[in-house]
Amino acid sequence: MARWPKPAIIWLRQARKNRYWRNRRQASARGWRIPWTSALLYGLTLALAGGVLWKVPARPDIAPVEAPVSHASQPSWMDRTLTSMREPGPTFQAWLNQGMPIMGLTLNPHNFSVHLKGLALTAIRSITGVQLDSLGGLLKMEIPQLALVSAPPPLPSSAQPVVTHPKTKSPRTKAQDAVDPALPGDGGRVWAQLGANPEVGIYQTHSHESFWAYVPAGSTTAYSTQWSKTIVQVGWWLAQDLQSHGVSVVQSRVDNMSEGVLASYNKSYYTAKDLMKWYPSVHMLMDLHRATQDVPAADIHGQKVAKILIVVGTNKLLPNEYWHQNLEVALKLAKALGQLAPGILQGQGIDTVPYRYNQQLMPADLMIEVGGPNSTLSEERYAVNDLAEAVSELIRSGVIPKAP
Repeated sequence: MARWPKPAIIWLRQARKNRYWRNRRQASARGWRIPWTSALLYGLTLALAGGVLWKVPARPDIAPVEAPVSHASQPSWMDRTLTSMREPGPTFQAWLNQGMPIMGLTLNPHNFSVHLKGLALTAIRSITGVQLDSLGGLLKMEIPQLALVSAPPPLPSSAQPVVTHPKTKSPRTKAQDAVDPALPGDGGRVWAQLGANPEVGIYQTHSHESFWAYVPAGSTTAYSTQWSKTIVQVGWWLAQDLQSHGVSVVQSRVDNMSEGVLASYNKSYYTAKDLMKWYPSVHMLMDLHRATQDVPAADIHGQKVAKILIVVGTNKLLPNEYWHQNLEVALKLAKALGQLAPGILQGQGIDTVPYRYNQQLMPADLMIEVGGPNSTLSEERYAVNDLAEAVSELIRSGVIPKAP
């Protein structure tokens, strides 16, 4: 150490110094490189956060049935972009939380917890086969021998009890007496009731659904708020025809698309709940639609008639205790339609889907598509006339209980 103190130390420091400056010169020669991956991730995160917190004003050309839509006096860049895309104007909160029917989640805390619990139980049941919400399932998991005990044979379908919602009638509210003069029939009442103690309830989740022949040329979607040209008018014809067959009916004309198409199923869920609460005598719910794609008309009795498809939501993704009963009613309704108007059914007449589409609310809860955007109002009119006759036959035969 006494012999080589300074040369060794000077040599080590000099080498480190030279290496540092050599690296700096090489970096300067290459130029500064932008971290594109990090910049993209940061940008997406900031855009998503801003979208969630930023409420996009509604487009002024879409007005709900019950109240005018308010919008900002100075539209944001986001609002202008969505308007140029010809998209409805829900909040990004609705886009994220209501845009996926398989989730059914909203920002309401009670809905979130209920649906989250349902998703978790369904996932555990699918993976392990254990029903955590069933005492029998838990006992069979702990005591495997119980699985060998056979259950009693099921009752025949004719002897099975019909499960219905409570028959406690709620006091009448102001919403039930709301009026929009543009609505067809019944003095423009938003809740149109034909007959005492309604047995059938009708509502339209996609209330703006219209038809190409009745929207301005060049429109990108067959949507309209001119109610006499929409599925709301078709629902009113169905209600009138049901009454002519002696069936009491209530049609909700609440605009379930007032916050946009993505939020419509969340809004129609509460519409259907209100219908069940205010009209407890209802034993059948029909969510009336037209198909998203063109559907060719059928030739029946010398007339062009829109074809009908019954959509049945199952329990593949979320619990739906009524889906087997809904399917049984759909099968009998399709059979009645096929006998009354051969050729009126689209395909086999029934489409089972993994989504619930709010059909978990009660037995005999169906989504029915009448025609498509290429259909005409006359074709729709003939179709719902046959549909009303088929539904009235099911009520007369006892498939759907009559109101007391």
